[in-house]
Amino acid sequence: FYATTNKSKLHNMCFRLQNYPIEVLCPDDLNLHIEVEENGSTAVENALHKATEYYKKVQLPTIAGDSGVVLTGVAEEDQPGLLVRRVNGKVLTDDEMIDHYAGLAQNAGKPCTLQYVTGIALITEDGIKTMELSDRPLQLCAEPNQNRKHKGNPLDVVTKTADGRYFNDLSDEERIIYDQQGEQQFTEFVVSNLLK
Repeated sequence: FYATTNKSKLHNMCFRLQNYPIEVLCPDDLNLHIEVEENGSTAVENALHKATEYYKKVQLPTIAGDSGVVLTGVAEEDQPGLLVRRVNGKVLTDDEMIDHYAGLAQNAGKPCTLQYVTGIALITEDGIKTMELSDRPLQLCAEPNQNRKHKGNPLDVVTKTADGRYFNDLSDEERIIYDQQGEQQFTEFVVSNLLK
């Protein structure tokens, strides 16, 4: 059970596990919606809190993740940390989020990078496992991609890879290759703890 309603995270998980005998269920599959307050001080704490709440309900191996963002080249007060979608207490829409982060890059006046730090928690009948991953940094762009389509993560529209391609223009295979080490660690964590 993947404790997320984020379509991008769900898509990526299913893609990573497509070659393994693992069926991925999400809250929509079970018509289950739990509001979990993400008040941890780290991404791992938030992931563990989500996994715990859902595990109590579904009693299936349950994985949850939470991501924070670290930016370089922007003022310290503009660091989103774990509040990637919240600015000054407001939850941003996708378009507001794209415009906000593009504005941060524009105001910086120098190259900026964006790096995800992801906490993962997995609960099974054998116990709790956690890990933290730092993704490969991406260039934060002042000019959003004209193609604003994304698979659930608006920041894909304002980030580029080292070769200058917008992240939302990459295929699933290209995304895996871009951060191959992180993707491999994530997949091994899930598979090794579920397929024993």
